[in-house]
Amino acid sequence: MALAHQVPGVTLSNGRQLPLVGLGCASGVRQSHVASALAAGYRFLDTAQAYQWGYHEDEVGEAIQTWPREEIFLQSKIHPEHLGYKATKRAFEKSLQRLKTNYVDVMMLHKPWCWPGACAQEPEGTWQDSWHALEELHVTGQALAIGICDVDLMLLEELLQQRQKPHIVQNWMDPFHQDKDLRRRCKEEGIQYQAYSTLGTQWVHFRGYGQNPVLHHPTLLKLAQIYQRSVVQVVLNWALQHGVSVIPASKDEKRQRSNLQSFDFTLAPEHLAAIDALDGSLDHVDPEVVMSGWSEL
Repeated sequence: MALAHQVPGVTLSNGRQLPLVGLGCASGVRQSHVASALAAGYRFLDTAQAYQWGYHEDEVGEAIQTWPREEIFLQSKIHPEHLGYKATKRAFEKSLQRLKTNYVDVMMLHKPWCWPGACAQEPEGTWQDSWHALEELHVTGQALAIGICDVDLMLLEELLQQRQKPHIVQNWMDPFHQDKDLRRRCKEEGIQYQAYSTLGTQWVHFRGYGQNPVLHHPTLLKLAQIYQRSVVQVVLNWALQHGVSVIPASKDEKRQRSNLQSFDFTLAPEHLAAIDALDGSLDHVDPEVVMSGWSEL
């Protein structure tokens, strides 16, 4: 069984330690699933206020009650419908109530704006207004770190002009969408890059692919064979070797443990390079066709 102290970590710019492997609590992850993850060795939980996107913030709060609070790295996110200074402050208090805690390790803005169908109400303000609220919550110690999801380079540059730059940026990153420019800029500024949908779910849910290309690409399948690991473990290991924080969601105890054991081997430089070379390679491929053939690794 994996132990919490074996999980690799990184020191954030606020001096606190972040486990690089966390449990994403989206996709219908419930209290029992969080409990099994904690028992397996997870200490980093990523949740949010967005119940319509499969989060259950209150059940995460219930699951952590049997653990010392200081052992859990707890991250949540403000729904975009609560953008605005006062709205964000109210939403933050609601999160604390649901999580049954008086502070969070990280509070993020889930999205910098609403889009059609995403929000049940018109936001009171902008992400900039919400950021000022998060800055104040950080100063008071209620949010030990602050961050934002879905950032492009232009938005990041505006964030860097704020009183407090983000401690964490969470963006979509997988072998075919590596977000290299944003990752490089975050590294230059001492901002921890965190990836969501690392295992390819964006291609199926939002890009029209009938089959997950990450789980079926020949290069990744070949690497899994070489290392006698699953494709999932290879991909998570690749991200970890690039210093990226990962938060795969899982309701299955076996998969939870397997995901947590993705860092006890090392991909050779040429194999890291082979995965790096996949970036952007789906742009010119028919979504209905699984890529065939793989270059020498």
